[in-house]
Amino acid sequence: MTIKLKNQDRLLYEKTFDVAMRDCDMFRRLKPSAVLTLFQDCSEDLTENWGVGLDCMLDGGFIWVVARVSCQVTALPCHGQPVTFRGWAGRSQMGIYPYSYHILDQEGREMITGSSLWTVADVHTHSMMGSNVPRPTLPSPEGEGEDSFLPKMRPIPNPSTFQTTSRQVRYSETDINGHLTNARYLDWVCDLAPQEFHQTHPMTGLRIDYRAECRPGEDIPLDWSLDETRLWCRSQGRFSAAVFF
Repeated sequence: MTIKLKNQDRLLYEKTFDVAMRDCDMFRRLKPSAVLTLFQDCSEDLTENWGVGLDCMLDGGFIWVVARVSCQVTALPCHGQPVTFRGWAGRSQMGIYPYSYHILDQEGREMITGSSLWTVADVHTHSMMGSNVPRPTLPSPEGEGEDSFLPKMRPIPNPSTFQTTSRQVRYSETDINGHLTNARYLDWVCDLAPQEFHQTHPMTGLRIDYRAECRPGEDIPLDWSLDETRLWCRSQGRFSAAVFF
C-alpha cells in the first residue's frame, strides 16, 4: 500500500474553545478521559488532512492504533474556561508515530503537556508491524528536533500490595475498531478510587501502555492499588496505567 500525503502544509493542529460541561466531572474539572479524547481528536484531524485518515486506512485494510499515552498536568482546566489546544506529529521511527499535545490557558501558560505513540495495524487481525503493514512518513513542523518536545514518560512501578476486581467491556464503551476505546481505559482506572478522593486529589499526570485490545463482552481482570500520590492499575497482557496526583 502506498500512502501519499495530500496536505503537507497543515502541520500544526490548533483550536481555542471553552471547556464544555460534557467534558467535566462533578467537581467542574476537565475529566482525565476527556484529556485523552482531545489528544485523539487532534491526531485524527492531522492524519485526515494528510490523506491518511480513517477512510483511507480502511480502504487499504489498515487502522491507526494507539500504543501509549502520557501527560503532565500543571492545572486542570475548569468548566467554561477558555483554553487553546495545540498538537503536531513528531518524527516517526520503525513504524511508531509520536504526537505532542499542549493545552494553554488564556494567558498562554501551559496547563497540560502530553504525548502519544501510534502505530498501524491490519484491520482484520489488528496485528502490527507485519510485512504488509505500511509505514507512512508524516510531516512535522519542528524538523529533526521536534521529539525533544515530548515529555519524559513516567515509569509505572508495581505496588507492593494490590486489590483485584474485574470489569466487562460494554457496547457503549467500544469504538469504530470494535474494541474498548482508549479513553475508556482511563475511566475504568479512575472509577476505582472513591469520589471523595478525586475531590481532593486532582490529576497531575498519567501514563497508559496499551498492549492488547479488550473486546465487547469480555470480562477484564484488574489489579489495582491506590495511595495519596498514585492510582495504579493493570490487566495482565492487556494494559497498565498510572494516574498521578
